[in-house]
Amino acid sequence: MLKMGAVFMISGALLLGSSNDRTYDADVDDVDDTATATAIGSSNAQHQNDQDDSSQAGPEDKYVRVDAVTCLQLNDTNYLQDIVDAPGACDAGEAGFMADPDCDEYWLAPLWVQRVRDDGGYGAPEQLSDGQCVTPADLAVEAAREFAVMKVPTPPVTVQGGEPMLVNVHYPAYTTAEPQELEAVLLDVPVVIRADPAQFVWDFDDPYSAGGGTLTTTEPGRAWSEGDPLPDASWVGHTYSRLGEPGTDVGTAVDAEGDVYRSGIEVSLTTTWRGSFRIQGSSTWTAIEGTITTTSTTAPATVTEARTRLVCEDLHGNDVC
Repeated sequence: MLKMGAVFMISGALLLGSSNDRTYDADVDDVDDTATATAIGSSNAQHQNDQDDSSQAGPEDKYVRVDAVTCLQLNDTNYLQDIVDAPGACDAGEAGFMADPDCDEYWLAPLWVQRVRDDGGYGAPEQLSDGQCVTPADLAVEAAREFAVMKVPTPPVTVQGGEPMLVNVHYPAYTTAEPQELEAVLLDVPVVIRADPAQFVWDFDDPYSAGGGTLTTTEPGRAWSEGDPLPDASWVGHTYSRLGEPGTDVGTAVDAEGDVYRSGIEVSLTTTWRGSFRIQGSSTWTAIEGTITTTSTTAPATVTEARTRLVCEDLHGNDVC
């Protein structure tokens, strides 16, 4: 109850809302004071059941978060120095002011409820909590939950080389993983959640070559371009040096020319993403615990030997024997 004949009005943007706009008013009087609470806008009911169930259920309590404006009569001179006009919020002859929250990050408006009466109508709005400051630490758990189910596009994996690839040639591998951002609302606070590619595990499907067929990097690799030096082991990529035993190892065989080849080779890339978030309007990012991963795979490829042979024709088809 406000003192000195003050009028109290709920006003401002709703931070919790549904698709239905509602207007409600309530007046409470006693001998010394008058308090009037008015809320106009959307309201947020507690979690609802499926549409069929909710259509049969009765009305539910409505919850809103709204800024509170206090309207004081202008003849209360003891308070004039504290008044900040809020046009449209107060009645004629009154001025309104709002508390100026001392928050470093984000101000969460007070929480109000309008409860269902026995007759099915709604009672007067009741304030459940004051406004409060929100910091990234308050949102960390919710941010981790949201990040864990974030849908990150799977970046493609490319091994640069013509078909078939040859043994003992270093083929560059690369991907185009880019940071991803998602706007979300956590505990009524608008935030931006960001996923950054942090680690790449390349599986070149090569159990036979020396050194194994996997490579872990923090770089996405790059494609070879005209004018670049020939790719070597310093490039993200792979060299197939052995193909296995024909007739013994799956996929390894001998072609009509007597060359050993291996088919059905699929290169996969597992990308690990780390998360962070920031409250909208802030430039400070806060790390999120945990990671998420995506996996992409190339189409099947073939690697073959390139043995030296004596031939009787040059590159132009001329007989040189």
